[in-house]
Amino acid sequence: MRLPSAAELRERIPDMNDGILATAGVIEGFLAAGAATDALLAASIAATIAGASSLGGVKFNEAAAERDAELVLVAEETRDLARSPATELAEIAAYYEQRGVAPALAAEVARQVSAHDALAAQLEVEHGIRDRTPASAPYRVAIGGAAAFMLGGALPVAIVLLTPPALRATATILAVLASLALTALIAARLGRASMWRTILRALAVGAFTLLISVVAGWFLPDPDGDAVESYGAASSEMR
Repeated sequence: MRLPSAAELRERIPDMNDGILATAGVIEGFLAAGAATDALLAASIAATIAGASSLGGVKFNEAAAERDAELVLVAEETRDLARSPATELAEIAAYYEQRGVAPALAAEVARQVSAHDALAAQLEVEHGIRDRTPASAPYRVAIGGAAAFMLGGALPVAIVLLTPPALRATATILAVLASLALTALIAARLGRASMWRTILRALAVGAFTLLISVVAGWFLPDPDGDAVESYGAASSEMR
């Protein structure tokens, strides 16, 4: 099995952070509303599963749409090469001339790259496509995004399970901020970006998300209170 590259790991970090923040936000909101352990677990697990499924679907659709567009370009260039290979060769030569290569040398370069793989040369020169997207890419991206989201969401759920009720809110906030700082550090190292700016941005977004969740929770009815019991009773009567 192929190990993920640095670029692929970097792409998964935002998905993991989404899982951390989405699940932790639900937990903080429910805690602010006065939810008990059972309600917290049900809500956080449901949020993690729904979020992972949604993210996986979005990633799949995006990757599939990109591949469909790429296939259209491949079909168009294949037809153009069959109809007028000389015109396509001239386009490649013109591309290299625009980049500063002498006309005679540009024509020779165009001839050589076209002799090696005319379609690949045309896709790269005209559309910037160096490597064609495999059919498995949408599935791989979707599974990777969903798995990263669930991995991130597992952290707040574990905090609910492992901490006493009196410490859950504080423990969740501290764990979330620490994990965001860690993932930001990894992303900065992989992308050779500023470590402190990356960490501060991640912490600012995380703190704001949790604050909004807590404020929203103050205005929600208690999930374990009368409103929920009445709804459950009404549903039972309807059945």
